[in-house]
Amino acid sequence: MQRNDLAEKKRITFDGEEIPGLVNFQELSLEKGQLEVPEFSKIRRIQNGITTIPPVDLTYKIAKETNTLKFFRDWYGRDEEKDVVIIRTDASGVEFARTLLPSCECVRYLEPAFDASNPTFAQVQVTLVPWDVTPIDPE
Repeated sequence: MQRNDLAEKKRITFDGEEIPGLVNFQELSLEKGQLEVPEFSKIRRIQNGITTIPPVDLTYKIAKETNTLKFFRDWYGRDEEKDVVIIRTDASGVEFARTLLPSCECVRYLEPAFDASNPTFAQVQVTLVPWDVTPIDPE
């Protein structure tokens, strides 16, 4: 690997608390809305100035003696809002970027299907909907 390349890892905090077991974080894709503008012989696209805030899918591994499962069950069941911070780090844990997702609601709680012929680790999958997406400069 070249010296200036980064192998990325992520840490996530919920109201300042890091929950153990993050396995998968779906991409976070911000998109500006578009309009079609017809002309005489062409149709062009322009942005409409409205950014779509996407839902965020997370997968967490459930381990014994952790509060991971209870945390997400409670969040979903109590209709709570939490401020979520995504911390991007290099392979050695040095932070290079943060993103704030304020006032997130947990709108989907999923316990995956069981298949005895292909066992996998215990996990919980959730979908969060943030109010906004705000990049934060690292300190």
